[in-house]
Amino acid sequence: AGALLREEKARGTELGKKIAEIIDAGNLVPPDMITDMLDARLKEPDAVKGALLDGYPRDADQLRLMFERFIPHLALVLELDDETAVERLGGSWMCPEGHIYNVKTNPPKREGICDIDGKPLYQRADDTEDAIRRRLSIYHADTSPLIAEIAAQNVRVVRINASVGIDEVHQQIMNVVELAE
Repeated sequence: AGALLREEKARGTELGKKIAEIIDAGNLVPPDMITDMLDARLKEPDAVKGALLDGYPRDADQLRLMFERFIPHLALVLELDDETAVERLGGSWMCPEGHIYNVKTNPPKREGICDIDGKPLYQRADDTEDAIRRRLSIYHADTSPLIAEIAAQNVRVVRINASVGIDEVHQQIMNVVELAE
């Protein structure tokens, strides 16, 4: 979901400008807007084999809209304490071409400069500590309670320990997804 929003934002369309205002303020895009975008993307020919929706649904309205249009067969819940989330997300930097770095886990060779194309790195407005903490507060209030509702719809819910390294989290996810195929 986030990638779709960032793509639209980068296109500079009217929708993209609205999305930019919302995201840059650290807020969530309205449920109907993101659900419409996801529904359209899932209907594209290359999405026939399925999709992994990251960060969706985030609230009760998105959940209701999702269940009206499609019901997933699997939900992954990546569990991570707030302080680690702030540390990891707050260390994210990227270049204008989309290459992503993290000051602790994947730093560039030269501070502030992309290793691949030499362009200056920047931090997204939604990756500042204040914006991250605002997003975590929204997660705890609006998203976390949805897990029980998702399970009640006979969707398999699998919890992933995200406090371990990237490779181990990736392997946990791949193991679950491969079993679900």
